[in-house]
Amino acid sequence: MPELTENNFHVTPHGWVFLNGLGSLHSRLWDPRSGESLALPDMEHDLPVSWKCYLSDVPTAPSCVVLLLYIADPKFLYCGVEDTHWTTDEYDVADVNLPPSYAPPRWRVIQQAGAVGGKFYFLEKGKLGVLEFSPVPKFSYHDYTPPAHVDGSNCCRSRVAASGGELFVVRIYHKGFTPEILTVRVYKFDDLAGPTTTLREVADLGDKVLLLSDSNQLLLKSASKYGLKGNRIYFMHNVLEEPDGGLLHVFDVDNQSLDTMRPCQDMTELMCCPFWMLPTDHDSAQEVEN
Repeated sequence: MPELTENNFHVTPHGWVFLNGLGSLHSRLWDPRSGESLALPDMEHDLPVSWKCYLSDVPTAPSCVVLLLYIADPKFLYCGVEDTHWTTDEYDVADVNLPPSYAPPRWRVIQQAGAVGGKFYFLEKGKLGVLEFSPVPKFSYHDYTPPAHVDGSNCCRSRVAASGGELFVVRIYHKGFTPEILTVRVYKFDDLAGPTTTLREVADLGDKVLLLSDSNQLLLKSASKYGLKGNRIYFMHNVLEEPDGGLLHVFDVDNQSLDTMRPCQDMTELMCCPFWMLPTDHDSAQEVEN
């Protein structure tokens, strides 16, 4: 795909791809399923090395906000799809919990988000953070009770995925302090409107499939349509930073089994981290709330 080789890019959970030309300040959204492009304002400066893009809605909605998260700094860029310029904003969601000998303190940074109802949600120290634009950015928080830790695990990684008005959290539990995966759990937030929300475990995803990587998180609502078995979670696991991208794990929520495969075994080294893209006939607009 020349659009990916000739641009800095990030695949959003809606399936659209944010493109920023190499050595250029031009930016646009591109739909690989239809070839449609939506021009965005030119950037005022180059993007950092690490960043991610999220959309509050499908880009064809006039209210859609394009959010570019800086991964190394507490900063983001945003613009509406009908705006004429980007706006930069910084935030403060507390410090990283480090001993006093670590000075100066390091700011906590939002690493991932999920969009539901035009708002962006993120996990923050036992709270569910909310970022909304009305039209300026505003932060708020929901209280919730985190799930109990799994016996035999001393650490876990969380992934946020949202689609069709649903906000999921996938927790990948490691065996002890090792890179080995012990098990996987899926949770869903209920009642996002109130000051307190509930995180409940999901025992059955139906025909849905969650596609997770360090780069992006997607939700495929009809796995059987594409020859996949539903009720599964596909995720990359490369904590050892293997140059070929590491192993693809497939967790079956029904029988709690975990299979692995090495999708890039013929490649000695990848140019970037593996990421997911939706099928070319997948219509994300059908999954957005009215």
